[in-house]
Amino acid sequence: MTIQEALLTIIVIICVFLSFISLASDKKSVRNKLFFVMSLLIALWAVATFFEEQPVSFSIKPLLVNADFSAAFLISVVFLFFTASFVEINKKFRNTIKYLLIGLAIFFVWAVISNNVVSSIENVNGASIKIFQGGLYVWYTIALIANFSLGTYALFVAFRRSSDGKRTQLKYIMFGLAVSALVAVTTNLIIPQVYSVSSFIPRLGIYSITIFLTTTTIAMTRYKLFNVKVLATELFVGILLLVILGRFLTSNTTTDFIFEGIILCASSLVSFFLIRSVRNEVFRREEIEKLAGEKTAALTELEQRNKNLRALQKISDIVLNESEMKLMTQKILDELPKQLDNCIGGFLSIVRKGELMAYALTTNHFNDKIYHAIGTDLEKYSFPIKKDFNRLHTALVTKASLDSDSLADFISPPIAKPVAMTLQKIIGAKHMEAFPLYAGGAPFGVLLFVFSASRDQIHGKNFEIAKSVADEMSLAVQRAEAFQQLKDANEYLSQLDKMKDEFISMASHELNTPLAAIEGYLSMILDEHMGGKIDAKTKEYLSRAYASSKRLAELILDLLNVSRIEQGRLKMKFVQVNLADLAESVIHELQIKADAKKIYLKVEADKGKIPLTWCDPDRIREVFVNLAGNAIKFTEKGGVTIKIAKGEGNTIVGSVTDTGRGIAKEDQKKLFQKFSQIHREVDEHQGTGLGLYISKNFVELHKGRLSVESDAGQGATFSFELPIVTEAPKQIEGAILDGPLSAPKVVAATGKEVPAIITASSKQTS
Repeated sequence: MTIQEALLTIIVIICVFLSFISLASDKKSVRNKLFFVMSLLIALWAVATFFEEQPVSFSIKPLLVNADFSAAFLISVVFLFFTASFVEINKKFRNTIKYLLIGLAIFFVWAVISNNVVSSIENVNGASIKIFQGGLYVWYTIALIANFSLGTYALFVAFRRSSDGKRTQLKYIMFGLAVSALVAVTTNLIIPQVYSVSSFIPRLGIYSITIFLTTTTIAMTRYKLFNVKVLATELFVGILLLVILGRFLTSNTTTDFIFEGIILCASSLVSFFLIRSVRNEVFRREEIEKLAGEKTAALTELEQRNKNLRALQKISDIVLNESEMKLMTQKILDELPKQLDNCIGGFLSIVRKGELMAYALTTNHFNDKIYHAIGTDLEKYSFPIKKDFNRLHTALVTKASLDSDSLADFISPPIAKPVAMTLQKIIGAKHMEAFPLYAGGAPFGVLLFVFSASRDQIHGKNFEIAKSVADEMSLAVQRAEAFQQLKDANEYLSQLDKMKDEFISMASHELNTPLAAIEGYLSMILDEHMGGKIDAKTKEYLSRAYASSKRLAELILDLLNVSRIEQGRLKMKFVQVNLADLAESVIHELQIKADAKKIYLKVEADKGKIPLTWCDPDRIREVFVNLAGNAIKFTEKGGVTIKIAKGEGNTIVGSVTDTGRGIAKEDQKKLFQKFSQIHREVDEHQGTGLGLYISKNFVELHKGRLSVESDAGQGATFSFELPIVTEAPKQIEGAILDGPLSAPKVVAATGKEVPAIITASSKQTS
């Protein structure tokens, strides 16, 4: 055997061995089956090409040439099938390509056999041959090169779209292809055509093809190399045992027979333990590799989950901290490129009155160019919702996410396709995904994600997080719209409340004038000195009318006070007074009511120990009147005590204690609310429910506080605490300060001097 024959034998063995190695690594894989067929065809091509240049019978050489050219074309077809399996292709298009290639393969094999590619051959020096081209030789060459070129392009596309693990495999294949395919095509096709040589060097193509087969096998068995190790061990042991068995069977003497038999048995035993040992080692390493792979995958998944959670947390923070819809949605859109890999930004459309309207897009350095192309008023792109209008509308109607590599699919119409294509180039977009936004089954928008990478690179990695962001956006927009509706409702109610206050203020002023006249005339008639005597029955009726007019005047004054308090228009006049004087004036005013119910009404205060303080005497006196009046109203026996004392710290405490029916704990929280009334069994005790509300506000305007202590059936104590003020304040928060007063002194019926401004008529002032 010559060296060339030995090399050919080695090459053929390598081709066959690698083909079976690949098939054994995954028998169900179509890709592995294609590689198996391609390896066998390469072995056939190598044998035919080699013997074309050997001194064999000339009658055999036409068959070798036909085998050479047929195998070469079939290799190109199978190679294209093999490389195309790395690229995701539409099934219908894939089937079309498959049938087309099979048809081409059949046609050119027929062309080779029928001498339309190589018309004839001629001996050169008894070994080499000269090939004469047939009519289809050029087309055969073009088709052959086209198949290899398309296959190489498919590998390049798959490499660009693939992840890191798959890229490593493709690197092996592309490296082997770059070396072996180039040498094979050059030495077997290009050199003979260009230089018209009658003899060339086929073995270069034969030798180099093993590089492609080897690197491809490594790539395809990259994660199953340990199985290859077992297969190689078994193959080696099998060959060794066959050699020993041959020696055993060809023994010439009894001694040799026994010796070879012992060696055969020993070798078989050692081989058994060797194979078992290798298998155990492979099993352990496969388990380790499997666990390591699972660990790596788990860590990768955990890292991705953590990243997704951080992204969602960031967006949730925006949702929680922003309530205004435009600002909130803009912040979320601006956050998308920071949180999603390869994300350029997002585009939000919302539903308004049955139309899908462009609303906001992510802020980027190319926004000026976008606005220049489409205008700054996004809301003008508002159109009735139709399923087939564009993909944004389709996603909204079908409630399904949609994706595309063309921006025009989502925004054309209304934007013209050429403009949409220009925009896509400006922003560098390669893939888009749209997610419909729904709340309670009702559609209210579509969120479009724009990516700078292809679908294969981002879809699986970003789909879940993008969907989660869309869901979060759904809740955000729903919350923002609910907040806006609530805000609008509150503004409307606030306007109604303001109108109500203004109406009450106006009505109170308008009612106060005729009531004052009615009250004055009734007072003059009841006096009898001015209008003459009236009979007892008439006097009784007029007295009731006078009392009712007084109650109505008090109600109007209460309504005026409430209106002024809530609008911040209450006027306050501060005077330096002793609260004991105010309490004594209240005793004088309410004594008649207490005497009518036969209960006591008294003041307990050491006037000399009570410090002077600046306050509005009219307002504080009214607090005493309201508290003492309520106490008298709900006390049937015993009496009412007003106490004034120095409090803790720099304060004065005034309290009104009665021996009445008391107030249940559950009713006490209602006491100081506007128009609130505790249920009473006696109708005549019901009032407007404003007295305590007004009193509480008067006390708080003095920076004090009002409280109650009571139990049902145990009486009640209402207390208010005021800070001691040593100089007149310059302003009052929530009221209008009229300026300090220097109040003249008057002598009350009790013989004690009190300020003129706290006489009985002072309640009619504002």
